[in-house]
Amino acid sequence: MRTVSVVIPYYQSEAGVLGRALRSVEAQDLPADWRLLVVVVDDGSPVPAKRELDGFELTEPRYLKLVEQKNAGVGAARNRGLDVAIPESDAIAFLDSDDIWPADHLRRAIEALDAGFDFYFTDNSRAGSHDSYIWSPYGARTAKLIAQLSEKTGIIELPRDDMVGCCLREFPCQASTIVYRKAVAPDLRFNTVLKSSGEDVLFFTALLASANRIAFDSDSIVVCGEGLNIYFGHLGWDAPRFLSIKVDQLLTYRTLSRSNFISTNNKALSDELVRALTDQLSYHLIRNMLKKPKNAAREAWRLARTDIGGLGAVLSAIPKTIIAKLQGKPIPVSAD
Repeated sequence: MRTVSVVIPYYQSEAGVLGRALRSVEAQDLPADWRLLVVVVDDGSPVPAKRELDGFELTEPRYLKLVEQKNAGVGAARNRGLDVAIPESDAIAFLDSDDIWPADHLRRAIEALDAGFDFYFTDNSRAGSHDSYIWSPYGARTAKLIAQLSEKTGIIELPRDDMVGCCLREFPCQASTIVYRKAVAPDLRFNTVLKSSGEDVLFFTALLASANRIAFDSDSIVVCGEGLNIYFGHLGWDAPRFLSIKVDQLLTYRTLSRSNFISTNNKALSDELVRALTDQLSYHLIRNMLKKPKNAAREAWRLARTDIGGLGAVLSAIPKTIIAKLQGKPIPVSAD
């Protein structure tokens, strides 16, 4: 019997969130020759997973393992789950603890893997943001790529290098939508330095680059929940972790630009994004120096300790940013 494992990093402040996610796991229509291992990693959650799991049972062939650790961030939690799951798994899935799978999610993913695909993902929706990520402005480049292909419904095979580029630009592969063949990258793990943004972009870009065949399922969609979310909950300029997000984004793409697993074209794209993010961070660092000097100093020091070259580039961009602001020019949002 083969095994698909789902890693669920858990950190929530509201009771009942994990139960909703797990009920969608219990509802999975598994193929007859597969078992499901559910690894919940309690990352020091304010609402303990043990309390959420009290009285909850999965039916065979579904099995649950609970791992508890001190708070270390979502990347470290997923890594702990992978360490548990990888030795006994043929396929790996992720589910954020506030997200919900459709009942046929794993069956459709397994059918794609059995058809020779290494990486499977679906669309996603998020209340108050988008009914479909791919067919919204957020996923415009991925949608354009799909529109150019002959297949436009069901399982669609996407070119690997194009998908790596889409992942760099707009990240259409939300973690809860992904299932992959374990053998493609059994040793791949999440970056644990990045705690506010980017750890998933690094991981899934590397995973896409390792896959021979990539499947997008246009007939399925995962529902993203409204629980605690470090990224989506802090996108306002004055949000407590916004500057940390901008630092992590710069660190992410500087790391990708130095990597050896992306093509020359995608490295050039990553370099463009590094330049745009450097200019963005220079602006927000100045803004925080004026409004929140302690926050600015803390994040500048964190950037220096992680990537001194990145801090140097940001500081060098400050005069240009000040001149552009005085001339009424907008700060760059992204590379074109």
